[in-house]
Amino acid sequence: MQATCDYGRVPESSTESTTQTPPQPSGGGGSRRGRQTMRDMLLSMLVLGVIVLVLAGVVHSCSFSPGGPSVNTSDLPSVDVSAELGAEAGQFPFPLREPALPASWRPSSASQQPVGAAGTDTVVDIGWVSTAGHYVELAQSDGAVPDLVSQIVGDDSDTPIVSQGTVPVAGHTWTIYPGVREEQTWVLDLGAVRLLITGNGTKAEFTTMATAAEAAPIVKPTPN
Repeated sequence: MQATCDYGRVPESSTESTTQTPPQPSGGGGSRRGRQTMRDMLLSMLVLGVIVLVLAGVVHSCSFSPGGPSVNTSDLPSVDVSAELGAEAGQFPFPLREPALPASWRPSSASQQPVGAAGTDTVVDIGWVSTAGHYVELAQSDGAVPDLVSQIVGDDSDTPIVSQGTVPVAGHTWTIYPGVREEQTWVLDLGAVRLLITGNGTKAEFTTMATAAEAAPIVKPTPN
């Protein structure tokens, strides 16, 4: 018997592919997307929180009022009316008055500026915030009424300022003119000086200012 040895035959097991299938990616990609989504949500919530805080601050400072928007007077600056008017008195050819208003009215602004085309006249403004949070301004000037009303209202047109009637206050008659937006402007001509009241105050608040302005004493210049 002859024995046969076939050394050239490749074993069947070696014919199988030795290439290994790459490992499939785990769920790490999904986790990264999840982390990104969570981060985006946190950022969105942070931005929303900032917006809410800003709106809360605005609401804290402002509130609705039937006579117009009102403000929280504790957040406003305060003006020393006596010092302001005392410093201005004597500088202009017209008398200045300091109205005695309720203690709850807060003086919040003061200014003086030229009025009229020539710029030779002057208007002195003091603004108060009333008890109800409305703004009421008293302007005193030697300027002509049309020039004064146009400047206070901010009307630069050539359209004549037309009165809207009159209102009696403590023995004087104030003329009513249009104001900014839906506001009104009251003017009293006392000869040497024109008094003007404007703002978003109610008729009662305008009357309080008008009464106080009429009865106010003339301010003496503050000694240097």
